[in-house]
Amino acid sequence: MELKESILNILKKHSLSKKLILEFFSSTLETENALEELINEGQIVKVKNQYYLPSDLGLIRGRIISIKSNYSFASIGNEEDVFISNDDLNGAFIDDEVYLKRDIYAFKEAYEVFSIIKRGRKKIVGELKCYYDNWHILVSGIASEEMVFLVNPTPIKLFEGNIVLGTIPKQNGHKAFVEVEKILGNKNEPGVEISKIIYKHNAEIEFPDSVREEVNALPIELNEEDYKDRVDFRNHLIVTIDGDDSKDFDDAVEVKKIGDIYEVGVHIADVSHYVKYNSSLDKEALDRGTSIYVTDRVVPMLPFELSNGICSLNPHVDRLVQSCIFKVDKYGNVIESKIVRGVMNSKARLTYAYCNKVLNHEEIDNHQSKEIDEMIFLLNEVAEVIRNKRKKAGALNIESTEIKFKLDENGDPIDIIKRVQGKSEALIEDLMIKANEVVAETIEKMNLPFIYRIHESPKSKKMDAFMKLSTHLGYKCNFSSLTVTSKELSLHMDKMTDSKKKSVLSMMLLRSLAKAKYSEKNLGHYGLASSSYTHFTSPIRRYPDLLVHRLLDKYIFENNRDFTQIDVNEIIYIAENSSFKERRALEIEREVEDLYSAKFFKNKIGNKYRGYINGMISSGMFVETEFGIDGFIEFSSITSDYFIFSEEYMKAYGRRTNKKYSLGDEVDVVVDRVDLDSKRITFSLLNEKKSNNIKNVRKKKHGRY
Repeated sequence: MELKESILNILKKHSLSKKLILEFFSSTLETENALEELINEGQIVKVKNQYYLPSDLGLIRGRIISIKSNYSFASIGNEEDVFISNDDLNGAFIDDEVYLKRDIYAFKEAYEVFSIIKRGRKKIVGELKCYYDNWHILVSGIASEEMVFLVNPTPIKLFEGNIVLGTIPKQNGHKAFVEVEKILGNKNEPGVEISKIIYKHNAEIEFPDSVREEVNALPIELNEEDYKDRVDFRNHLIVTIDGDDSKDFDDAVEVKKIGDIYEVGVHIADVSHYVKYNSSLDKEALDRGTSIYVTDRVVPMLPFELSNGICSLNPHVDRLVQSCIFKVDKYGNVIESKIVRGVMNSKARLTYAYCNKVLNHEEIDNHQSKEIDEMIFLLNEVAEVIRNKRKKAGALNIESTEIKFKLDENGDPIDIIKRVQGKSEALIEDLMIKANEVVAETIEKMNLPFIYRIHESPKSKKMDAFMKLSTHLGYKCNFSSLTVTSKELSLHMDKMTDSKKKSVLSMMLLRSLAKAKYSEKNLGHYGLASSSYTHFTSPIRRYPDLLVHRLLDKYIFENNRDFTQIDVNEIIYIAENSSFKERRALEIEREVEDLYSAKFFKNKIGNKYRGYINGMISSGMFVETEFGIDGFIEFSSITSDYFIFSEEYMKAYGRRTNKKYSLGDEVDVVVDRVDLDSKRITFSLLNEKKSNNIKNVRKKKHGRY
C-alpha cells in the first residue's frame, strides 16, 4: 500500500516512463506489480511507455450502460449519462468500466472510450450461426455491430439456432474469440429466450458450488442458542400478507390499539443471522444485488432453500426476526419506537386476495379466525392514518400500468392481467414505508455511517418540459420548476379529472423525476416526502436491506459504535453496486415484458383495438391498448396526410388536413406487424393502413427514372 501511494505521489508531480519510476525504488518486481495493480484499479493510465494520472489527460471514469445500433451511453456518477458514437467504443462492451475523453471534434457533446479499466462482463450469450464453415455467435446489445464473435474449436456439438453461453479469453480489435461453456437450448424452446435476456444483461442464474455447500450446511430449524437475547413474540397475533403465488415471506405484521394509540409491529426475517459477512453466500448476494422477477421465474438473490426455508416466515414455525415496533397517534405521528431482535411464530399466511375480500365485506368460503379478521381491519385503519400523514406531507402517488402474463403449457402468453392495488397491498406498503423511515431516523440520530434510499429533487429542465405539457393538456402549473416541492406536484396531480390525460401526465412526471438510488449520504426521499429513508424490510431479495440488518446488529444489538474509513468506503461501494444491480434488474424485467407483449400480439395481426396515445417521437406515436401494452404507429403509415411533430407540446398535426393528435387522444388501431427479435409491435390507424397498390405504384414510378 505504501509503495502504491509513493508511486501516486511521484506521478502527481510529473508523468514518467517505467524506466524512470523503477529507478526510485529498490525492488523492480514489487514496483512492476504495484504499477500493474494501479492500472487495474484505474488509478493510473499507461500511454505507450509513459504513466499518467487520469486527471492529467482529462479523463473521466465511467461505465458503459447502453449500446444501440449506432450510439451508446456511459454513466459518469451523479451527472447525466453521456453520449458515445459506436465508432468510438474502441472494443468496449456493455458494463465495462472505462476512461472517457471528450471528443472535441464531435458536432455535439460526445465522448470516446480512451481505455478499458475493467471488464464488467464475465460471459457472453447469443445464437449460433454458421458462415462458410465458421461458427459465429449472434449477439445483440452487448457490443457494437462491428464486433464479430467467433467460436473457438470445441468438442461440444453445435447446431444453428441454439443459444449458447460462453467466455471471451481473447479479443483482437473487432474480433472476439469465444469458448462455448454451455448450450442453453434452441431459441424456440420455452424459457430459453428469457435465459438469454438474463445472461445478456450479465446476471447469473445458477449458484456456484461454494454457495450450495454453505446452504446445505445451514440448519432447517432453530436450535436452543438461537433464542438467547431475543424478545419473544411467539404468543403475539402476527401474520404474513403476500400474493397468492408467493413462496418467500420476509415480512410479518401485527397491530393493537389502546385508546387512540396504535402499536404496530413490523417483523422482518433475520437473514443476517444466516448469511455471514464475506461468506460465499454473502459475496454471491452482493454480486446479484437483488432478486429478478420475470414472467416465468424468479432469479433469486439468495438460494430458494434459504429464502423459502429457514429465512421465510412460514406459518406455525419459529423464526428469527429483526423487529421495528412503533406507536402511532391518530394523526399518523410516531410517538415512540424501538428496534429489537426477536423470535416469532406466524399465526397465518394470508393473501392479498383474502384480505381484500375481508376489507370489502365480500363473501368468503373459508374464513380465518374472527380475531385475525378483526386485526386485518385494524391494520388497514392504522395504514390509512399513516398514509394520510404522508399524503399531507406531499408524498407522490403516481399511477402506472403493471401487467402479468398468463402462460399456457408451452410458456406462451394467452392472457394479460392488469395488476390492481387493493386495500391490503396498500396497507402493507404503508407499514413497510413507515418501518423503513423509523429505522433510518434511528441510525441518523446516532450520526453513524449508514446506507440510505434517496430520491433527489427533479432537474428544472425536465420539470419545465412537464409543466409545458401539463399546461398544454389543460392543467396549468402554479409552481416554479426550480423550487417545486413534492407537495405542490401531488396537489397538481390530484386536481386532474380526465383519467387518460392524468395517466399520460403521470408517466411524463415519472420520467421527469430523478431515479431513486442508494447512498451513504442522506439526501431525503422526494417522492415519499421523507427526510430520512432506507430499505430494511426485504433482506431476502435486496442486498441493501441485508446491510442495514448488519449495521443494526453492530450499532444497536452489539452496542458497537466504532467505525473506520474502510467501513465507510464499503458502504459507498455497496450503495453504488446495489443501485447499478437494481437498474439492471429493471432492464431485464422490462425486456422480458416487451418480449411477451410481442408474443401476445403475434397471432393477433389484423385485430382491431381502441387505445389512447401515451407517447410521441418524431417518427410516430405510441398507443396503449386495453391490455396495458403499447404499440407504435409510424406517421409515414398515415397516407391521408403528412404529419409535423412538436416535441415541446408532444403533439402532431397534418400539414394538409390540419388533423391533430395529442397525448391522451383515443384512437382505433389495427395490429399491423410484430417483430419478436426487436420486440416491437406496430399498429396502423384504422382505415389508414397503406395498401399494396400504393406501394406498387410508388415502386413503378421510381423504376422509370
